Amino acid sequence: MALKKAGHTVRIQVCTPYRNSLARIKEIIQNDKPQLLCLTAVTSQYPLIRKIATCVKDINPELCIIIGGHHATLNPDSTIQEPYFDAICIGEGEESIVAYVDQLVSGNQPTGINNLWIKNRHTGAIEKNLKAEFIQDLNGLPFIDRSLWDDFIVDKNRMHSVLVGRGCPNKCAYCSNHVLRRTGTGKYVRYRSPENVVEELAAICDRYDISSVHLEAETLSINLEYTYKLCKALEAFNRIRTRPISFGANFSITRAIVGNGDFVAALKRANFDFINIGLESGSERVRNEIMRRPKYSNSDLIDFCTIVREYGICLNLFVLIGTPGEEYSDYMQTIDCVRQCEPEHANVSIFYPYPGTDLFVLAKKQGLIKDNIVNPELERIRATLDLPGFSRKQIQKEYILFPYRAFKGKKSAADIAARVLRAYINTRPMMDRAYRCVIRHPIMRKVQSKMFRMSK
Repeated sequence: MALKKAGHTVRIQVCTPYRNSLARIKEIIQNDKPQLLCLTAVTSQYPLIRKIATCVKDINPELCIIIGGHHATLNPDSTIQEPYFDAICIGEGEESIVAYVDQLVSGNQPTGINNLWIKNRHTGAIEKNLKAEFIQDLNGLPFIDRSLWDDFIVDKNRMHSVLVGRGCPNKCAYCSNHVLRRTGTGKYVRYRSPENVVEELAAICDRYDISSVHLEAETLSINLEYTYKLCKALEAFNRIRTRPISFGANFSITRAIVGNGDFVAALKRANFDFINIGLESGSERVRNEIMRRPKYSNSDLIDFCTIVREYGICLNLFVLIGTPGEEYSDYMQTIDCVRQCEPEHANVSIFYPYPGTDLFVLAKKQGLIKDNIVNPELERIRATLDLPGFSRKQIQKEYILFPYRAFKGKKSAADIAARVLRAYINTRPMMDRAYRCVIRHPIMRKVQSKMFRMSK
């Protein structure tokens, strides 16, 4: 959006391993003759993106390719060595990419641009530029031009996401945020003004017939003064609508919200109908000593979840199993904690050692990582580490059985069976692909959309 705002012509292409993305990109290059291809990837997407970059260079060796995103940011030294990348962006790139394109279209070799490592196209020398300050005024960023994405979305009226803030105050060892906060200077955790958020919401509602929005931020429970203001703005926004919009967001447990019924009441008045909380582990030892999660007790979490349920807000927990140092007994503590929290959903993932994170370094140091088991295409659904107290076979089994253990006696047998079956399908790529093809069929999309609206 930054390039479009600067007056450049922009086109988006969504690439997935389930579609013939290469053929579409070839067509775009031949017909549109772009000067720059911008790519982004997390680690699991990187093999596909690397394949695309190789193909593009075969078609047009003169076409510049720049890559940004989490993988390039966390692994800049190896990424810049790839022969098909002309530059990489480390950290935030809105200002950097505009400067790069401005120099490129003028016929110059781009140089001297903060947050970019640039490869000289004549000598191959790599220019490693300085870190820029994190963008402090998020209100100055252009709204997402959602029309660019319309061709890739089957049901444009389903839940939309709106960016509320950037940066995370936590320094969890398995997450990229503790690395990302080192990629710039200045304040890392930032939020848009409530007025600016509401302005974008109004624009979305003018274009789409939506009923629900996910407010995208790492957590909305750190700066309660801001969150209360946001809730009031959302409440006022809904007050003038004939059909109110419901909201959901991510929250982490802090002292300020534990036992805070007034806070949950404010969320309810703003029409929050779901909240996501990252429990990750019910073992306080694993949570504090290994994951470096915010410090709180299981009873703190359980008490907060009780209040959330009392206000009729849907509660979703996120769980991570198989981290270095975790034992089976720790996992069973997680099961016990989830059962006491009584969430509507509990999304379980298997630890994947993302290169560049502190837990990757620890796993490597402990000899837990072997090249043949780290397959990014199966991230978070296949066990990669064989732990002394929690074997890979056990981890994989518990990933599938988790819904049974967490919801036995709390949900219907049919509900639990469906969740277990879905978890099993997740671990089988061919079955998962077939399942996704079925649910993405236009007829199934219409059925899902109708059921979603009826549930509202």
